[in-house]
Amino acid sequence: MEKLPNKDIERMITFIKHEAEEKVKEIEIKAIQEYNIEKARLVKQEVDTVEKDFKNKQKNLEIRKLCEESNIINKYKLQYTNQKNNILTEIFNDLEKQSSSEKLTEDLLQEAVNKINSKDFTVMCLERDKKVVRKVLGNVEIKELPVFALGGVIIVSRDKKLVIDNSYKSRIESIKKYYCNELNNFIFSK
Repeated sequence: MEKLPNKDIERMITFIKHEAEEKVKEIEIKAIQEYNIEKARLVKQEVDTVEKDFKNKQKNLEIRKLCEESNIINKYKLQYTNQKNNILTEIFNDLEKQSSSEKLTEDLLQEAVNKINSKDFTVMCLERDKKVVRKVLGNVEIKELPVFALGGVIIVSRDKKLVIDNSYKSRIESIKKYYCNELNNFIFSK
């Protein structure tokens, strides 16, 4: 082997060292870049997971809030409806207590007589209304009406095939049945 001059060897060593240092720097730069890329990927992945969890929790809170609002609204609607029904019941109870008008009994009697189209019938009324029946119809068969009917008259044909119920109780029940919504709207209209 031929001996190379020291200077050439030193230059070669310097060149090799320089190349090695360059390679080390490249490897370090590449490692830092890969580290930063992986770090950014992991951070983004965590941020996405946290955001997804947050959105799910927010959605669940919204759903729970809507359910609770709906429950509260329904509860108060039910209470409001119950109060309205109580007021209407009170009105009908007061009406039942106050139903003892002679003029009304006379009108109900006349209406029932017009409907029956017969002279052969029995009138049922309360004791207090017998005077009105005698005044309007004269001498007719009268039977006593049960107290729960509240007053008014019930006319029954002799053959008992036709019954005209013009008692206060039946009239009040008819009003409840057919006009309750209108009364409700009239009393509770805004």
